[in-house]
Amino acid sequence: MGRVRQAYDLTANEVEQLIQSLWPDAVFPVALWNRTHETFWRAFADARQAVYKMESPTLPQVDLSLKRFQTYLLAHDIMDFFRRLSLNIHVNVLKPGLTSILEESYEDMESIFSKEREFLFNSLDRLNTENIFEQYSPDSALFEKPVCSIPVSSYHFIAHIFVDTIMVDRDSAIRHLRHYPLRREVKGITRALVESVLRAAPPESAVADKAAVLPTCERSPQDGKLVFYVPGAIWEGRPDTAVRNAMKEKYPLAVIAYVLLYWCGPQKSEAGHKAPQGRKTHVGRLLAEKEYKDEKSYRNLMDMLLKEADAYSILKV
Repeated sequence: MGRVRQAYDLTANEVEQLIQSLWPDAVFPVALWNRTHETFWRAFADARQAVYKMESPTLPQVDLSLKRFQTYLLAHDIMDFFRRLSLNIHVNVLKPGLTSILEESYEDMESIFSKEREFLFNSLDRLNTENIFEQYSPDSALFEKPVCSIPVSSYHFIAHIFVDTIMVDRDSAIRHLRHYPLRREVKGITRALVESVLRAAPPESAVADKAAVLPTCERSPQDGKLVFYVPGAIWEGRPDTAVRNAMKEKYPLAVIAYVLLYWCGPQKSEAGHKAPQGRKTHVGRLLAEKEYKDEKSYRNLMDMLLKEADAYSILKV
């Protein structure tokens, strides 16, 4: 995922939106960690468990039946796995495995939490080289800080990099990002490859033609409400600006605001529930006809549009 993000210059929100769009069939959250564990770490951890009765930690399980992938929760589970593993195996075994993960995930790994990695590995190395029987001697520099005293915060960078270590089906990701320009070529994602994948993809016109037979709007005979039908081809897996541009000719601004806030974005809110202020400000800025001096004005605009949208029925088709 890190290379996809770099290739398309995606924001954190756009990365999350892409993952949720591909979930579960084209997302493999712990595949890279599992491969690294089997290649670098597991044999050493199992041996330490057999000889010294030290826990050999296992990777967290991923529930593929969940409707949404819980990125944040799994990131912290991975961080906890890595922390427990670091207390089992030697730093000289731990470090090459993490290096391999970073090399797979980024074009240039040197700038990725380099200070945090150096601090953690130096701390672990110091503990590994200290005589375990002298560790609790008053003469030891570690007398007040035994092995388990390395603060959990030293491992926080693992949770931060986790989303970039998620493996996704490359072709599926390219198809979902068809409206985004390729900003740079990275290992595994070249301009020639992107063009080849998009040429082989089913034409969007086939989906659009199917949606075109449906009315954009009609009045409900039951309650007289205006009912707006919004085809998935307009908003699913598309950036916010593309959704806005696709809808602005046929739909009122209130309907566009509703779709962008409740159906799109990284953390889609349920209608009637409070949306994150940052997301509401972002959508308001997209829809505003003029630039405001303060962010609250964009949220006020959204509140007005959503109040108007309450008078409509807005349906996915």
